[in-house]
Amino acid sequence: MEEFDILYKIIFSIGLGFIVGLEREYKAKEDIFAGVRTYPLISLLGFLSSYISDQYWQGAVYISFLAVAIFTVFNFYLEYSKDKGITTEISVLITFLIGVLVYHNQLYISGFVAITLMFILAIKKPLENFAKNLYYEDIISIVKFLALTALIYPILPDRYFGPFEFFNPKEIWKVVIIVAVIDFIGYILLRWKGQKSLLMVGLLGGLISSTAVTYDFSKLSKQINSVNLYLGIVLAWLVMNLRVMLLPVFVNVNMFMYILPPFFILSVIYALIIFRDFSKHRDEITEYKQVENPFSIISVLQFGLIYTFIMFLAKVLSFYYGHTGLYILSLISGVIDVDAITLSVSNMAKSGTISEISATIAIILAVISNSFFKYFYVVIFGESWLKKKMIKILVITIGYFLIYLTIHII
Repeated sequence: MEEFDILYKIIFSIGLGFIVGLEREYKAKEDIFAGVRTYPLISLLGFLSSYISDQYWQGAVYISFLAVAIFTVFNFYLEYSKDKGITTEISVLITFLIGVLVYHNQLYISGFVAITLMFILAIKKPLENFAKNLYYEDIISIVKFLALTALIYPILPDRYFGPFEFFNPKEIWKVVIIVAVIDFIGYILLRWKGQKSLLMVGLLGGLISSTAVTYDFSKLSKQINSVNLYLGIVLAWLVMNLRVMLLPVFVNVNMFMYILPPFFILSVIYALIIFRDFSKHRDEITEYKQVENPFSIISVLQFGLIYTFIMFLAKVLSFYYGHTGLYILSLISGVIDVDAITLSVSNMAKSGTISEISATIAIILAVISNSFFKYFYVVIFGESWLKKKMIKILVITIGYFLIYLTIHII
């Protein structure tokens, strides 16, 4: 059995090296230092040298890695005059380490690294174009984000403070980072691909804020009579549903089975509406190029304060008034932010303060109030045609949730 295990790992390490080498060979326009044959051999060398180091001689892996490094450095100097960079050389060293990881049973990590490496190598042109189109503010935002995650999070204490033990700095900052990551990824995608149409802005803008998309598109309806505005808003609402489905999983995996049915079914309803209306207006494309960076230290701190305040109120109301107080808070906080109450009640369910069913009800109530609040933007800033279309979506949303609560929970 041990021999079969080693043979399986050998094949696995060769396969991972092959997918990286395949990408390098495909991109090459001339003879290259390492291609579709060399990369699998390098990964295999990493595996075999680790095996020999573990079983016979500890220095084997170091000697092998040094030999590969020398070959790559030598190739770099040979190619230096062509100014090709060191991407291939670095990928060779990483491929060797992938073989080492496979030997040490890190199959998932080695596979993830290999696929990620191939992906980074494959999207060279899009990445270069994206980097060239970045604003100075985007670079500063990336630095701020790295500072928040890499510098602040590790030094925060992981214990509860205050009345009702509502304040855990590390737990709160982890939640802030989760939301910031989603917002920032949404912005990056929006800057990269989202300026092509209103539909793309609605889809990717929903990762940042469905409320912001509803507000912007409502104002824009005064200038543009386009059904894509309506579809863009519904897409943003659809993405918000997906966010609500996924966010609890980061803090409480048990919430997934409770939160999935109501929001998945509503998301399918939204998708069917979008598909039906888009089929009627598929030739209508309107450009929309207003994209603002949503990431700032102030907005992150504001969310952290809102989340902390909601956690405090949730525990106080739950302590004195039971589930009724929590549900009232959900209706109120949903107007401000759905993410905060979603993560708050999911954490409370994890700690046993409330049940998963109660947390699900609280999240649904927050989404209901948030939907009312977003439609209020449409009423105030939108044209009459947009109001008529969005009132149907609001009625479907509220009616569906009320029916679901009546049948499945209440």
